[in-house]
Amino acid sequence: MNTIEQVFGSTAATNASNKSREELGQEDFMKLMVAQLKNQDPSNPADNTEFLGQIAQFSMVSGIDDLGLSFDSVASNLYATQAMQASQLVGKNVLVDTETASLVEGGKIEGAIYTESPVANARLIIQDLNGTQVSYQDIGSLQEGGAQFSWDGLLEDGSAANPGQYVVSAEGLVNGELVALPVQHFSKVESVSVDRNNSNVQLRLQSGNNVSISQVSEFK
Repeated sequence: MNTIEQVFGSTAATNASNKSREELGQEDFMKLMVAQLKNQDPSNPADNTEFLGQIAQFSMVSGIDDLGLSFDSVASNLYATQAMQASQLVGKNVLVDTETASLVEGGKIEGAIYTESPVANARLIIQDLNGTQVSYQDIGSLQEGGAQFSWDGLLEDGSAANPGQYVVSAEGLVNGELVALPVQHFSKVESVSVDRNNSNVQLRLQSGNNVSISQVSEFK
């Protein structure tokens, strides 16, 4: 019996389709199948089981392609919904992982400290962008999960800090060892942008950082 691959290499198969095997469509497949039957060896005719198996394989590939199109449609709908939801965050404060936090005049910096283990002698450290410590807070003990914090923008001497970007970090003792603790900051969303190439929705924050909407832990 001549296989589809053998027929595909024949003149009949070449005339049936000028496309590559990766571009073989349903019409091309049927032409090749007819050519296969016409060119089969009469002394060794096509086996029904193999013949039906080839049809089933093609149907499976066609079904996978249709399933891929369905997934693309679902992804597009989810992307549109996500972009719409993100637009509603403009003007709100979102809790995200960022390197810096923004202090506005008369405002404060808020966020959360996270820990997977109980922490003793936890401490919040505020530094300017030059790495100089300008303030700190003794937080005390933290249980698993952590807690939120708030810095009122006052320096160690009691004066008000200049508006701008600050680095807020935390540390504490875990099993007697001093470790850095993960910190997230609240930052106001100024705008939303979308990247249609990878269906990613980005939030432009007041701090100047861009974050993906998937990085948002909380908003208010």
